[in-house]
Amino acid sequence: MRTVYALFVGIDDYPGAPLRGCVNDVRDAEAWLRRQGHVASDIRRLHDGDATLAAVRAGIERHLGRSGPGDTALLWFSGHGSEEPTDAPWEGTGWSQALVCHDSLDDGRPPLWDTELGALLDGIAARGAHVVAVLDCCHSGGATRDGAAVRAVSWRPWWSSRATLGARDGGGQGPLPRRHTLLAACRPQERAHEDVLDGQVRGYFSHALLEALGKLGSSATYGGLHALVEERVRRLSSVQHPELRGGEDRLFLSADPVPGSPFLLRHTVAGWEVNCGQAHGLRAAGAEFTLLDGGGAPRVVVVREVRAESALVDPVGWSPGPADLDAVFGVTPSALAFPPAAVTLAGDPGVVRLVEAAVAGAPMLSTAAAGTAVPSAGTGSVPLRVDAGPGWAQVSGGAGRDLPPLPVRSPADADRVTDCLTHLARWQHLRDLVNPDPWLSSLVRITVEPTGVGTVRHSAEGEVVCSYTADHRPPQVMVGIHNDSDRPLWCVLLDLTDSYASSASLYDGDFVGAGRTGWARRGEPVWLYLPPGRTVVPGAFTQDWLKVIVAETELNTAPFVLDPWSPVAPSGARTGGAQGAAADGLLRLTAPPGGRDAGGPAHGPGRWGTAQVRVRTEVP
Repeated sequence: MRTVYALFVGIDDYPGAPLRGCVNDVRDAEAWLRRQGHVASDIRRLHDGDATLAAVRAGIERHLGRSGPGDTALLWFSGHGSEEPTDAPWEGTGWSQALVCHDSLDDGRPPLWDTELGALLDGIAARGAHVVAVLDCCHSGGATRDGAAVRAVSWRPWWSSRATLGARDGGGQGPLPRRHTLLAACRPQERAHEDVLDGQVRGYFSHALLEALGKLGSSATYGGLHALVEERVRRLSSVQHPELRGGEDRLFLSADPVPGSPFLLRHTVAGWEVNCGQAHGLRAAGAEFTLLDGGGAPRVVVVREVRAESALVDPVGWSPGPADLDAVFGVTPSALAFPPAAVTLAGDPGVVRLVEAAVAGAPMLSTAAAGTAVPSAGTGSVPLRVDAGPGWAQVSGGAGRDLPPLPVRSPADADRVTDCLTHLARWQHLRDLVNPDPWLSSLVRITVEPTGVGTVRHSAEGEVVCSYTADHRPPQVMVGIHNDSDRPLWCVLLDLTDSYASSASLYDGDFVGAGRTGWARRGEPVWLYLPPGRTVVPGAFTQDWLKVIVAETELNTAPFVLDPWSPVAPSGARTGGAQGAAADGLLRLTAPPGGRDAGGPAHGPGRWGTAQVRVRTEVP
């Protein structure tokens, strides 16, 4: 049985700045954990005067640090948070955050800085435990409470000496160290609140989180919890937006993956909402999603309004019950309002027939005869090609590396070819994603800057060319996301590789302050190197497309992640992936309302945008 090592820190009794609901928060959280029969718990609590900086540090290092592989370390902090301006390269918001311990308001006593807290938690995660931090304090989105009281205090002058971030491993396309999952009460620039809720003073966030856990039970995922909590807090305060970092498709407190669609349906004050919007490629009203609840006749919702980060939908053919209003449902696209990728088939007639039949059941694809003019990607379609020989098929048309021929001797083999085509279509859809309205796109840019290891130059074709050193060391660069606007913008940086993968690990979703720069890997160098299987010899190279997606609010990042294409590993294209077909063939294509081919009606002012650079890493 999994053991949850839990540290509950609640501080109301701050000298000169008292709060009233923090100890209530952590007592209720502890009571909830003790009721969970599917896990064993080892609990330590620090309330009020016991929660000194030394005690909190020791609780993390010595108590949570006892957790090992297969265990969970849970830090739940309710109290004051604080922030100060900084020029530190790892703080794209321009502010540093800290948790305020009981003695931090005493002259000369420091708080628990975000960099120190993050390093402590990530150090435990690196040893194999699943680590989650629940922070109910102001500025908690960066700290890895107006009628209502605010859980913040002003920065003290003696706090200005900051702890430094420990060195991290190199970046690029290699594996990254395990990190903690963060459930935060608010964005880094916001304040968290507490007030009387259900008869006692509680933090808005802790109250909503425990309420959601009570409704979802042991099947709660981090993404589902966040969806419910965000809506409940939004009803209480329009200026507090809870954040989730990491683990959207993982079970709460276990990190076990839950297969299914990355898109979620919930009921909000504006009606039913799916977290798929313009920035995910959704273009027009009329698109359809089907609930993945696995029981009875399929339940469908249809898009009536497309927003930047989400879409408002209406149930069609069914009436939600009272219990549905407090639930979160996984959904999969089942009728998309944009055209499929065009596939040209040529070669051996028998193989072509097998592949053509498989493509007919893949809603993201359509077929075109050899010699037929194929629409370009700029029209919304992705041109792909299959050249068939006796017993094999060669897929081409992607912008990445050449793929090996695939055997085609049965319908199952043809399905695998279709998986490959769908994977490439999804990858190119991400690479070519742009907002037709360039307003927000014009306010962000990406730079790739040298560090002295390897060289960086710009080619006449617009590529950033990064070269290995003479002794074959991979180049190291700094990758910056520059916000040239007058407002904070939320950004995620995608690394699309020529292995047909897309990763968000370099900058996995955070705000960049007005006029500031967010640095990939929190200011550590990004190592660019040839992927496994490519020998470091003169002339060898690989390509990356670095793409930032920017918005005025957080986006669902799960649809932006795509594993490399592999002929032996499942691609997810036919198992309800980001835009994949459900196994029962639910996914189909419909035209947007009004008979338009693509794009749907014109958008209002842009609320999301993109910027992109193409990087070539070569061995001279």
